[in-house]
Amino acid sequence: MEQREQIHKQINTMIEEGIVWGASYGFGGEGEEEESFYAGVQGAVPPWSSRGLAPGMLYDLASVTKAVGTTTRILQMVQEGRLSLSTCVGDVLGQFRYPDITVEHLLLHNSGLPAEIRDKKTLTPGNILQRLFDTEPGNPPGKRFCYSDPGFILLGLIIKAVDKKSLEEAMRDAVFSPLGMENTSYRPKADMERFIPEEYTQARGCICGEVHDSKAYLLGESGSAGLFSTLEDLMSFVRAFVSRDIRIFHKEIFELLERRQVFGRTLGWSVEYGPHTLYHTGFTGTSILMDMEKRRFFILLTNRIHPTRDNSRFLERRQRLNETWLAGSA
Repeated sequence: MEQREQIHKQINTMIEEGIVWGASYGFGGEGEEEESFYAGVQGAVPPWSSRGLAPGMLYDLASVTKAVGTTTRILQMVQEGRLSLSTCVGDVLGQFRYPDITVEHLLLHNSGLPAEIRDKKTLTPGNILQRLFDTEPGNPPGKRFCYSDPGFILLGLIIKAVDKKSLEEAMRDAVFSPLGMENTSYRPKADMERFIPEEYTQARGCICGEVHDSKAYLLGESGSAGLFSTLEDLMSFVRAFVSRDIRIFHKEIFELLERRQVFGRTLGWSVEYGPHTLYHTGFTGTSILMDMEKRRFFILLTNRIHPTRDNSRFLERRQRLNETWLAGSA
């Protein structure tokens, strides 16, 4: 397809210009050939600069965790009748003091909670949960959109409380294992050569094989970030998602995702590319874009923060890639 050739060309140009060092990406959908591609190398310096990308590479999904893991499990719990969208967060998490905020508000990022926990740089494993519960809403629920990590950390705690399991166990048992996603985990067991390097920091050196997100790093498991996965596993996930596979949700939940949309969001996903699209990105350079009407998908995995997060060109180029792909849906 001409559209796919354009995407190949754009990604190869990004690699040639040093915007990314490599990319694992894939396409597929109803009536389309499913294809995976691995372009470039793992990183900027040895040993990663001499290692080409290949199947089975492990990427830190960052906030794509919110969509693939947390949102999926929460909506499954709604389907199972163990939660409802109108469940008050405080009814599950007794330390949460704001009775008007519901599960739905957290999924839609319109709870009024801020983007971050205050004084983020002073968080420790010992104080992060208390500081989370001390985080005050800046607006009444339902009035404004604010993409909130605290909100999704709370959703992760709700999963743990209702399932009475770790996030790893809850998501593996209900989402990943049924779909054959054997390499998706908060703590994947693999040779270091399979992990894609991330940012170099003064405190942690070159982060590789550990979660990049500082809050997820302190928590060990988080509803907002922290999952690692491979292109192959994510292909399994989105293939099932666009085909409305009952191993993920029943028909009613898929319909709810397309019906319940406010502030350019639906439950746990962005619909910024149109009412029939589901989109989510991760800070590390990961993204999933699905056209639910045409039943098509495009996955892009990079480590755009390697060796530094100062990479503003990537965001504009990724938008261009998404628009190129979406043109094939017209």
